[in-house]
Amino acid sequence: MTRIVFADSEPHIRQLCLEELQDEGYEVQVTGRGREAVRLADTFEPDVVILEMLLPDISGLETGRMIKGSRRDTRVIIYSYDLPPHDLSLWGADDFVVKSPNLDRLKAVVRRLAA
Repeated sequence: MTRIVFADSEPHIRQLCLEELQDEGYEVQVTGRGREAVRLADTFEPDVVILEMLLPDISGLETGRMIKGSRRDTRVIIYSYDLPPHDLSLWGADDFVVKSPNLDRLKAVVRRLAA
C-alpha cells in the first residue's frame, strides 16, 4: 500500500486531503508542521510527501530538501497557491500542484508518482 505524508498549515485542507486520499486507498499521515513531516518521513517511510509552501515552522521547500536528503526515493509534491519555477529541480520537488478544492489533479499526480 502506498504511504503518504501530507503537510499543510490549514486544518480543513488537511482533513479534506486525508479523507480523499484514504478513499483512494492510500495510507496517510497528516501534519501542520514541516519538522513533523520530516519526522514522519523517517518513521512512517512514505512513498510520497505532499508539502504546502508556507508551513509555520520551516518552509515546504526546506522540508522537502531535508526529506530528499535522507530519503532520495521519496517523491515530493509541492502543493501551493504560488506558481512553481520553470525548473522544479530548483525546489527539490518531483511535481507541483496548485491548491484547489477539486483534488483530481493532486490525486492524478500521486497516482503517477506512486506507480
